[in-house]
Amino acid sequence: MTRAPVIEVPQREIDDLRHRLHHTRWSPAWPTSGWSAGTDAAELQRLCDYWADGFDWRAQQGTINDLPWEVATISGTAMRYLRFDAEIPDALPLILTNGWPSTALELVECARRLAEPTRYGGDAADAFTVIIPALPGFPFSPQHVEQNHELWHTLMHEELGFERYAAHAGDLGAGITSRIAQTHPEALVGIHLLAVSSPADLDPKTLSSAEQEYLEAGRAWEADEGAYQHQQQTRPLTLAPGLADSPIGLLAWILEKYRSWSDCDGDLSSRFTDDFLLTQASLYWFTNSIASSFRPYWEFATGRTKRVDAVPVPTAVAVFPYDLAQPPRSWAERTYNVVRYSTMPRGGHFAPHEEPELLAADIRDFLRPLR
Repeated sequence: MTRAPVIEVPQREIDDLRHRLHHTRWSPAWPTSGWSAGTDAAELQRLCDYWADGFDWRAQQGTINDLPWEVATISGTAMRYLRFDAEIPDALPLILTNGWPSTALELVECARRLAEPTRYGGDAADAFTVIIPALPGFPFSPQHVEQNHELWHTLMHEELGFERYAAHAGDLGAGITSRIAQTHPEALVGIHLLAVSSPADLDPKTLSSAEQEYLEAGRAWEADEGAYQHQQQTRPLTLAPGLADSPIGLLAWILEKYRSWSDCDGDLSSRFTDDFLLTQASLYWFTNSIASSFRPYWEFATGRTKRVDAVPVPTAVAVFPYDLAQPPRSWAERTYNVVRYSTMPRGGHFAPHEEPELLAADIRDFLRPLR
């Protein structure tokens, strides 16, 4: 394992991005405004102008490279990860995993609070050694054919030498974490999730009223919000070329998700700076990883991903009010050994970035008696 800069973008690629932005072919205006039919054209144009002429990628690249990156070669693939060492020796290791359309960067502020709690008014005894792998096929790590949960366990157990560890994740990262806990329960002290897998076998007659409402809300969400998921599951390689060739197409595709899935009350700037949003888009652009980031959707839909059947390790579920779903405790208990269930007061799908303090506190409270 060696530490090295994780991203170095040649100037010609920055110039090419700016050229594409300056020469965007905008679609004809509709007789609508705002976000009712998708990404708001005025907001997209404003961000395009800033991306082309104001956004300082070199500054963002420097900040990214200054983070504590490591690289481990697993099954012939160089997998990058962030390591935040605990402020005390022999702390419990904790692996964090993001979802889509996020990157490992969204977990950094939460990781800092978990690794060095005294810097944020906490107790040193609650410190963790925090590992954040970059998802294969997402920015920072190349694609890999092996199931991600096995990569994660190999990293933690064999490469880093942690006999037992804890894990946190949301979105598709929650699926990875669930599969680690199902496959290697002896290695997991506990898992903390923002999303849960559906039960493998379900008798509709056993559903509670809360579970019925949850499923109905899920169907309504899929009808209104789920088009992206259906496309990424069924025809990702039809969508990918357009987003890989057009930075504005790429930005429009992910920008709408940051607005719709966060606790921002329709105002992106209340949760995300322009620099944050454009750094995320730039990472997907410069690493040409939007197509490969769709793979987990297609692989799950086509049965290539290992199914989550039953998770025996102690599990905490934290439900943020503006996340994609709010499963009741009884629903999670059909698959998981739920020992903690928290309804959070605010925050959405990007909780590690939106509410790092709330999330870190809930993780600490869950794992404190399990150390």
